[in-house]
Amino acid sequence: MKPRDTELILRAARLYYEKGKSQDQIAGVLGTSRSNISRMLSDAKRLGFVQIKIVAPITRHDSLSGQLKKLLGIHDVQVIGTDRSETTLTSVGRAAAAALTRALKPNSTIAISWGRGVEATVVEVENESLAGLKVTQLMGGLASIATSVSAEELGRTLAQNLHAQFIPLLTPAVVSNARTRNTLLNEESISKGLELSRNANIALVGIGSNGSPSSEEVLRQFNLTPSQHSQVEKNYAGDISARFYDSEGQSVSSEMDNRVVGLTLSEIASIPQVIGVAAGTDKAQGVLGAARAGLIRTLVTDVACATEVLRLTTKMKAVRSA
Repeated sequence: MKPRDTELILRAARLYYEKGKSQDQIAGVLGTSRSNISRMLSDAKRLGFVQIKIVAPITRHDSLSGQLKKLLGIHDVQVIGTDRSETTLTSVGRAAAAALTRALKPNSTIAISWGRGVEATVVEVENESLAGLKVTQLMGGLASIATSVSAEELGRTLAQNLHAQFIPLLTPAVVSNARTRNTLLNEESISKGLELSRNANIALVGIGSNGSPSSEEVLRQFNLTPSQHSQVEKNYAGDISARFYDSEGQSVSSEMDNRVVGLTLSEIASIPQVIGVAAGTDKAQGVLGAARAGLIRTLVTDVACATEVLRLTTKMKAVRSA
């Protein structure tokens, strides 16, 4: 294609899509026929000069959101419905991305964990150009986790979308023993990275739960003995950033915690705005534990998870009163 042809196609596309001109008006401006303009606009899409994205409106269930907000004591709860044109996780991710964007201010630092929920959020974050934004990690990397959902890869993608500086935490999240963890914490680059996370303005976290595949994958990273694994599996309700907690939000194993390179649960809870993302009935126990620990300020979830949280809470109340 000749440079002049490309220039004309781009000019026609800008007049039509950016300026809102009709095809007849553009034909008059460019001195050609309406049919030629129609062909140019088709070429603009075919060549990738114009990309159209259809975004369904986010459906929020205010009644369920209100019930969960009161029940869990979380500042902001958003229960999201699903449009037929997209998956549940996509809908939840779009709502979480909107919550993240609203929380942003110039010079904000965002610290993130990992997982499908965080990935669904990161890819939906629109380009922003606020000054001084930084993105970092709440934890190191997980060896057997797919690269596409790792904290490093998602942090890099989020930084690109926000035109922010990315400061990676180049260390494993789980190491073999406490001594190795302590040695790593004495490394200047790692200690500075964790200090940046501690002082973050916003955290974006995925919420794991007992029995969910993501949580089981993280648990395997610790290479526990069968008896240790069974004990932890029996006691834990959920996990955030490789930190496992019980139904009351308390750590289930100090030994495991001493092998994690990342922020502790209390350090995460101290970040001013923690946005938790969870979807599906299997995440309900994790959401309950996180709420009781005061780990999250904003919860973005789906109808299935919200309904299961209500069911579990009703069941627990009935058991206690029996």
